[in-house]
Amino acid sequence: MIRIEICTNGYQSVINAQENGAHCAELCESLEVGGVTPSYGTLKKVANDMKIPVRVLIRPRSGNYIYNDSELEIMCQDIQLVKELGYDGVVIGALNENGDLDVEIIKAMMKVGEGMKFTFHRAIDACNNPLEALEILIDLGFDKVLTSGCKPKAVEGIDVIRQMQEQFGDKIKIMAGGGVNINNIMTIINETGVSNCHASLTVEVDNYNQNLYPQKIDNTGASMVWKVSKPSIIKEMLNIVKNI
Repeated sequence: MIRIEICTNGYQSVINAQENGAHCAELCESLEVGGVTPSYGTLKKVANDMKIPVRVLIRPRSGNYIYNDSELEIMCQDIQLVKELGYDGVVIGALNENGDLDVEIIKAMMKVGEGMKFTFHRAIDACNNPLEALEILIDLGFDKVLTSGCKPKAVEGIDVIRQMQEQFGDKIKIMAGGGVNINNIMTIINETGVSNCHASLTVEVDNYNQNLYPQKIDNTGASMVWKVSKPSIIKEMLNIVKNI
């Protein structure tokens, strides 16, 4: 069975995911910078209404995955909140200045989230040796890792994803993500052997008020449009993989 996780950038995308057959979701905000931790209000609202397993991205800012003590404190507080709200798990990751896993920070976050499930995010694609890192993550207790195969898009990283799946797929869920869509998902599945895929499937919301903002920006240059995971595309992807 192929499991589809929708990467959701807010409340409405979670609702769209669960109402259109997604098996699970990752909740974050600001996908345009790779995602950051959602607001308290979003976390609480989704927790009240979620009917599928949802894991929350724990990432205090955009940029690299090297965190200082203050950022670790913030992430641990967010994990505690997510745990209290009853989420399935969290999506975490941290690297040190050498480009290796920051095991100390990872262990600190996992201690706070004890009893939850853990996904390691695409920091795996930025580390020096992702295969060695996978072995460490398995020993630490992660049950899922999100990867694009060390490339911007999963379809470009098929060789590495396949290698991960062949070597570690029986010990941890290798989840292909990064540019996964209805046109390439079968290629990724067939050529890597993964049974978990991650996709946002977003489109621009079309009610941003075209009369007031014909250029889609306001007087400050800020964008007046936003994106949500589209129900019909979610449903189409689920239909594509349902018989595998």
